[in-house]
Amino acid sequence: MYLQQLLLHIIEKFNGQRSYSAAYHLICGKRSGQTIQDVGTFRLQAYFSIMPKLSRDKFNEAFEQLMENGWVFYDDQQMLQLTVRGKDILEKSQPMHFNGWFYRGNEYIFFKRLSLIVQTFSHVRAKDYRFIPIQKEEDIQIWVKMFLKYHPYRDSSFYLQFRDEIEESLHKVPSSEQAKQIVMLRLTGFQRTGWTLQQLASEFDCGEIDIQLMFVELLHLWLDLLTAEAAQYPLLYQLTENVRIELLLTDSTKKTADLFEKGYSLEQIAFMRHLKMSTIEDHFVEMAMIKPDFPLHQFIEEKDVQKILQVLERTESKRLKVIRDELPQFSYFQIRLVIAAKGGE
Repeated sequence: MYLQQLLLHIIEKFNGQRSYSAAYHLICGKRSGQTIQDVGTFRLQAYFSIMPKLSRDKFNEAFEQLMENGWVFYDDQQMLQLTVRGKDILEKSQPMHFNGWFYRGNEYIFFKRLSLIVQTFSHVRAKDYRFIPIQKEEDIQIWVKMFLKYHPYRDSSFYLQFRDEIEESLHKVPSSEQAKQIVMLRLTGFQRTGWTLQQLASEFDCGEIDIQLMFVELLHLWLDLLTAEAAQYPLLYQLTENVRIELLLTDSTKKTADLFEKGYSLEQIAFMRHLKMSTIEDHFVEMAMIKPDFPLHQFIEEKDVQKILQVLERTESKRLKVIRDELPQFSYFQIRLVIAAKGGE
């Protein structure tokens, strides 16, 4: 049910201008120009890459359930719309609080560090120094070893401070008690194994994907809190190292941006990078969406930006063909830049 509600949120944002496949690419975090543009155009940063490993079969199953329930339908142009019933379900559903654009799956790094530290504390307090680490990844183990090396982890006062930070910060996270229980039950300790998704789904009488989404949502909210109140939770804040993505441009776009800042034109960049002009244009659209200081005026005059915004408002559409039919004097690239930079405001 949680995945279905998520899809309703996304389909409502698309407003009949994208297919259901676009929703799948958004949730999985596909790094294509179209998906990145959709994020900015429809203000869908929250849902980007919140389930990078979601299978197409599971997604199709959830979408088919929406159709069977009569919550969505295809309009005359074969675009998805919410039915009256779908809008009613969405209105009654709980708001979602993801922050996928800034985490993109990295929330699991935070949890893996946390789970291994908690497991270590538990075994040390039980004087059991030979245990199999719950986390197998070498980078996680190395990070935790360094963390423990620089802290008196055998000292009970340190353990209590760490525990108190968990309890106090989680108490402040604006999420359901069920979601908090899910996170705590996934932790492993001395003579206690963390629960699997299957066990949690059975316990809370819901699907495994629902459990996974609640888990990710809680981690996003928790990470946001720890970032905002780092001084109050200094130990837990250390676990967030390199988890939040601050350099939002894709690697390829970053290379294009660096060349542009050096004064090279689009044509020169395409030649130098051996890429198609359409790919370079995708990079510039991504830059316009992400960089607040993007020089939009270098590509289109302000009075023309206003013309495009007026058509966007009047037509209530962000489909490029609709805008271009109204304003044929502007290129698709210019229209895409305006939508990316202004968000269709």
